[in-house]
Amino acid sequence: MKKLELLFVTCLFVLIGHAQAQQNLINWEHISSKNGGIEAPNDGTEQTSVAVADFDNDGINDFCISERTTAPAMVWYRRMQNGWKKYVVEDSILFIEAGTTGFDVDGDGDMDIIAGGDWRTNQVWWWENPYPDFENVKSWERHLIRNSGGKKIHDQMVGDFDGDCKPDLVFWAQGDQTLYFTRLPVNPKMLSEWKLIPIYKYFADGQMEQRGTYPKWKGVNEHEGLAKIDIDGDGIQDIVAGGYWLKYIGNDKFSNNVVDASYTFSRSVAGQFIKEGRPQIILVVGDGLAPLNLYEFKDKSWIPKTIIEKISNGHSNSVVDFDGDGNLDLWNAEMTLGGNTNAVNRILFGDGKGNFPREIVVSQGIDLHESEMVDLDGDGDLDILGKPFNGDTPRLDIWLQNGTGETVSARKGAFSKPIGLEIYSMRSELRKDVPKTIALMKQMGFKDLEVSGYYGLTPKAFKAEMHINGLTCSSMIFDYSRFQSDIEGIIKEAKIFGARYVGIGWIPHKSGSFNMDDAKKTCKDFNDYGAKLKKAGLKFFYHPHGYEFAYYNSDSCYQDYIMTNTKAENVCFELDAFWLKYSGVDPVLYMKKYPGRFELIHLKDLRKDVPGNLSGKADDETSVPVGYGAVEYPALLREAVKQGIKLFYIEDEAKNAIEQIPLSKKYLETLK
Repeated sequence: MKKLELLFVTCLFVLIGHAQAQQNLINWEHISSKNGGIEAPNDGTEQTSVAVADFDNDGINDFCISERTTAPAMVWYRRMQNGWKKYVVEDSILFIEAGTTGFDVDGDGDMDIIAGGDWRTNQVWWWENPYPDFENVKSWERHLIRNSGGKKIHDQMVGDFDGDCKPDLVFWAQGDQTLYFTRLPVNPKMLSEWKLIPIYKYFADGQMEQRGTYPKWKGVNEHEGLAKIDIDGDGIQDIVAGGYWLKYIGNDKFSNNVVDASYTFSRSVAGQFIKEGRPQIILVVGDGLAPLNLYEFKDKSWIPKTIIEKISNGHSNSVVDFDGDGNLDLWNAEMTLGGNTNAVNRILFGDGKGNFPREIVVSQGIDLHESEMVDLDGDGDLDILGKPFNGDTPRLDIWLQNGTGETVSARKGAFSKPIGLEIYSMRSELRKDVPKTIALMKQMGFKDLEVSGYYGLTPKAFKAEMHINGLTCSSMIFDYSRFQSDIEGIIKEAKIFGARYVGIGWIPHKSGSFNMDDAKKTCKDFNDYGAKLKKAGLKFFYHPHGYEFAYYNSDSCYQDYIMTNTKAENVCFELDAFWLKYSGVDPVLYMKKYPGRFELIHLKDLRKDVPGNLSGKADDETSVPVGYGAVEYPALLREAVKQGIKLFYIEDEAKNAIEQIPLSKKYLETLK
């Protein structure tokens, strides 16, 4: 017995020592407006919300803060070389509630801001980012999303909740006792374009809407807090809200699935804290005293497990892998509301089995309301952005993990993949002089090409010109008809060039009428071509152009059909950021919907004022240099690197592509 006790005590000391060692490795550089380290948002005493986004498109996070008692009602902080510079978003007094979020509402390639009103107004707004002219604007232009119904709108969240790879907005409207869903419209500046659909609504008289039955509204700790994650593994984001998870079931309807109907909890996060099974959900009270519980789905129900017995006003939560061990951790911070003078700002380290055996306390006694754990200085590690609601306001606190190191442009997180060129970009020059143009491609700094034509030369002669200039070819594109009539010839030419990927860029169809018969034939052909190329040591791919994103029913487009009816081992895809954006599809969301299916990318940008359509055709002059248009390239490239995209090619169809290509290349090479 004594040996067991000694072993237990020894293990305990080892665990404590390991936790202390972990904490000692981290040096938090605390920056506070209380000592002049950063400027306070304004002189007011009720700081309601925070949102983190890259507002200036430099690849490093910025953030905005709202306050509702004085002007300016909202400001944003731009990360500079040393510290932050404050700018005004809303220069008037405005009654902004908690739950603000950043998103590119108008699809012009920069991050806008969405926020709702407090108990004095029923309005929901979005502010239009004036990028790149921040120095000469007094206030961002404000637009309405909602101007009706009950007052108080606490929490907004953007995601793809209906599986169409287009952004949706959900927000609580506490005055209506309702959670609303709306698709971001083509013209978001028109209030009439926002169609608000209640997806969680309680009627006191017991009458239920046709869209389904809804849970009772909380009498205390009223509904607030939102999270998004694919709970059931169908590839579509679900909504975690009000102690339930909501699944889109088609025709503007959502099913309500209970997690915890005790009406105790208000804040929610979700993640794969246990590596097997469905993602888990963590619920905690935002205003009040209650346990922090983890819920695991077992035997068709959600089983709670208490992680911390008592959390006081645990309003701030983030799911992170703080220590990089592959297990999800939880950051939680408390408010000083209700006399909680010992408010704790802590990191709970997960073990991948639903336990949190280690904890780091970053601070105590500082009010943190709706705060964030995120990389704030671009050095690749996680920092803490802290703000109070009304505890010791006005106030702003930042904890930089180990200070600011090298920026991500020189460290992990930077985009450092080799960048090739799709030769169609220089078709005009190639038609005049192939040798001179190929030499120019080398002078531009390219080493790898995607070949989509020989411009009057034989395959061997074209390859010889590339060889003279030291250029390689990893990918080739051929016409559909060539695959139908001469796939063996394609294989031979691919071998001449040393290509690894061989694909198709257009499916023959009657203009404006791509249909299910076309899609079914395409899948049959693609599976056949892919199998034959695989035997030859090549990988077949398809490059969508936009018409494939037309819908054949209320929930699925033809491209979805092609993705799910082609064999992943034989068929992959080349994503063209321009064409997805032009078709109204978010490239990042679509990659996330089909992880691993895209292995190549065309880096191409769309002029911001172009509305787009599903024709698969656009004027050449709608192409602008990468990073200058509507595509959110920092987010796209982060996801592409995460998914292990193999090949990246700049493509530019503008007549002055020869002038724009160097700008694209410079943007990509210097992107932080």
